[in-house]
Amino acid sequence: MRLVFGLGNPGREYENTYHNAGLLALGSLEGTLREREGNKAPVKTQEDFWYQKYGDLALAAAKPAFFMNQSGGPVRRALHFFKLAPEDLIILHDDSDLPLGTWKLERERGSAGHHGVESIMAAIGTNDFWRGRIGIRPPEPPGRLPGQGRLKADEFVLSPIGDGDRTILEKAFQELARKLIENV
Repeated sequence: MRLVFGLGNPGREYENTYHNAGLLALGSLEGTLREREGNKAPVKTQEDFWYQKYGDLALAAAKPAFFMNQSGGPVRRALHFFKLAPEDLIILHDDSDLPLGTWKLERERGSAGHHGVESIMAAIGTNDFWRGRIGIRPPEPPGRLPGQGRLKADEFVLSPIGDGDRTILEKAFQELARKLIENV
């Protein structure tokens, strides 16, 4: 069994931002599983996370009271609830170092400054878990002068996702969902 935990922030102001790519990808994965199974798994709740089970995949996210940077506690409790080891965990999250629409599934990496991932590493005491890193970095805007450097993450991660970028991300979410389903 694998636990797939999507990272994101609560509230309407964050729900369609690049920083919530992990939660959006989790929703896409749930949609793919629902189509394959022919029905929607019931949403169940625990103290600080909700989950759905589809066969050998448990999909989970922190309850809305928790921001992404507080993900460690809910992830630790979800692992304990399902009696899983960290290596059975897959965290889906945005990655501002990867180009928009790309993704990587990797294990045993540092946090690269992602505070949600840092919180999880601190809470479970290891980096021995899978990460579905979803690229959100837009192309550099036209007119950016040489030497200005690339956009800083805080210049775009909390921006609303435009329709064109949403289409690009949806394709990446579907590719990642297929990969996760194939490898369970």
